[in-house]
Amino acid sequence: MKKNTLLLFGIFLAASFFGYSQTTQGWCGTDKQLQNRINLAPELIEEIQKSMSNAASFQGGGEKALKTVPVVFHILHSNGIGNISNEQIQSALDVLNKDFNRLNADTAQTRLTANAPFKTQAASMEMEFKLAKIDPNGNCTNGIIRKNVADYVTYEADMDAEYHKYTAQGGSSAWPRNKYFNIWIVNSIGVPDASGTTLGYAQFPTSWGGPAATYGLVMRQDFTGTIGTAAGNDGRTVTHEVGHCFGLFHIFQGPWDGSSACHTSDCYNDGDYCCDTPPQAAANWTCSPTWNSCNEVPINDTYGFDAFDQIENYMSYNSCQNMFSFDQATIMESNIADLTYLTNLTSASNATITGINLPAVLCDADFTSNKAIVCVGDQIQFTDMSFDAVTGWNWSFPSGTPSTSIDQNPIVTYSTPGIYEVTLTATDGTNSNSETKTQFVKVLPESDYLPFFDGFESYSTLANLTNWEVVNYDSNNAFEIDNTTSHSGSKCVKLTNFGQTGSNIDELIASPVDLSGVAANGGVVTLSFRYAYRKKLTADYECLKVFLTNDCGDTWSQRKTLCGAQLSAVTSTTSWSPTSAADWVTVHMVNVTSDYWVDNFNYKFKFEGDNGNNLFLDDINIYLGAPSDAIVLGLNESHDLNELSLYPNPAEDELNLNFSVNQAQTVHVQILDLYGKEVQNHYVNAAIGSNLVMMDTKQFASGIYFVNVVAGDSKKVVQFIVK
Repeated sequence: MKKNTLLLFGIFLAASFFGYSQTTQGWCGTDKQLQNRINLAPELIEEIQKSMSNAASFQGGGEKALKTVPVVFHILHSNGIGNISNEQIQSALDVLNKDFNRLNADTAQTRLTANAPFKTQAASMEMEFKLAKIDPNGNCTNGIIRKNVADYVTYEADMDAEYHKYTAQGGSSAWPRNKYFNIWIVNSIGVPDASGTTLGYAQFPTSWGGPAATYGLVMRQDFTGTIGTAAGNDGRTVTHEVGHCFGLFHIFQGPWDGSSACHTSDCYNDGDYCCDTPPQAAANWTCSPTWNSCNEVPINDTYGFDAFDQIENYMSYNSCQNMFSFDQATIMESNIADLTYLTNLTSASNATITGINLPAVLCDADFTSNKAIVCVGDQIQFTDMSFDAVTGWNWSFPSGTPSTSIDQNPIVTYSTPGIYEVTLTATDGTNSNSETKTQFVKVLPESDYLPFFDGFESYSTLANLTNWEVVNYDSNNAFEIDNTTSHSGSKCVKLTNFGQTGSNIDELIASPVDLSGVAANGGVVTLSFRYAYRKKLTADYECLKVFLTNDCGDTWSQRKTLCGAQLSAVTSTTSWSPTSAADWVTVHMVNVTSDYWVDNFNYKFKFEGDNGNNLFLDDINIYLGAPSDAIVLGLNESHDLNELSLYPNPAEDELNLNFSVNQAQTVHVQILDLYGKEVQNHYVNAAIGSNLVMMDTKQFASGIYFVNVVAGDSKKVVQFIVK
């Protein structure tokens, strides 16, 4: 039996727990995350020692039985970037299953030489990983969750806050860890101290590894599997990280006192707690068969002499990995046997509950798209996500071109502003299943012209408007119209942030504006807006950020950031609203550079809360020229609409449109319903000065409508309600 002798220290130096971590930055972020936990709670070191030593001394009960692991993948992509295919996900599982069962073809490369007698120490875990087919609610699933996170924090997965692991923070929450093994796939992983390149990281299985809600591993999409975006990779980063999830350290793990990883301590109580993985001085990528970074021989060493480095071990950084050792298998077996949730996870009964062995039949019609908000004339790539054994597809795209399709993954163009549903009917040749997603596609209005101004006076609500898109990641309060205060007029936009807890994130996305003529008109454009805000407490650190895009939201660039005291240093411990003009701050953005002088320029406001106070926005103004504290309503207005008003609003039988123009011209007046469908269309021969158009609304159903008025180069959209 292995000895269970703990090395006890009177004082533990948390910062030196990983002796190599201060000098070696690698592609696995697991050590960095655990080090951060230890820095906050140094007492964890003793718990880690006891846990690892106990696992190393585990005695299994004879021959291993096959264990199955239900898996769920959380794919967090950015407008389709990183939305890896089902086939790529399966390729990752294929590598994982071969590696854990020693069925990988390169087992022949495991050395069996005098100085590297490792082939006799190579182990199989007798473990099979399969995608779940029944979700926690008993519904069918394919074990894959896909979520478009756009530019949200999950795109740069933060290893400390781990927002990407919580639906309430915009990510995707773990399914219960006692039934499902959770893997999060992201586009990139932002290391907290910005050092090194991180391809993946994992959470250790015991309490010192982290909370239950975050157990699992995080992977970059381009290193998950061996095909698609990961083509050319061996797929073994996943194998490495799963090893961590079941309790394995790196083979270059240093002793507890922070000294060199080359040591003579008892290898069952120090280093990586495995006596059949010779000490390795530090992480390295070499595959030299004679590489030997340590001369020391630990107590209880399996080989009893200075063996070469085990470059083929999955828990190294070497590129020739092909084995787990017997001692590593012992640690993993121990955690599966001793930790109740892992015991249940790998049980035969759980395999039945999660349906992993059910036959492949049509279960659900589903689809996704690379984007849901587009400009007029843009294309959307739809992707079939139906499962399983699907052989046919029948799509319906109202107002799209084409309007129907039998392709599995069609591309559709939308040319009319509005909000549209999409329907897919999938079949396996015998059974059919349909999925309709209402308000799935939003086609933004055609671009407004300069100067642009919106003081939110014509809105009674922001819900389902085509002018602004409200995004609320956490199901808390969202941006809304406030008619109790403003900087100008009687309305503004408010985010009721007071009383919200946690790191809530909200966005307000505008409709496009045509900036293509900026270069020909002086080459200077300004985006101005006004905001009002107070902190609740001095310690609050909340941010208002402005993002710009030149491709209708496919990619966003952060161009303005106001955080903490810069946003406001003033506090109010009660729910606050501005009461005077002095409470408002005017921001002028002159960094709308030539990259954004396109005909579908767009922008959005993003607020990142921290248990603070309310935020107000008003007077959004985009205009040619240098910043102006006064609202810029018109430059070169010979064709502009002026004094536009709509009454009565709400309307019943009749709607009156009043406007003025500076020269006689034809004015196009169009009424659209909430979904962008035209319900009335008029061409008016407008005279110079004031004009009145009276329109019959008797046949209109109750609801929200829009009047779209175009005169020359000027366009205005006004909302009205029919009672």
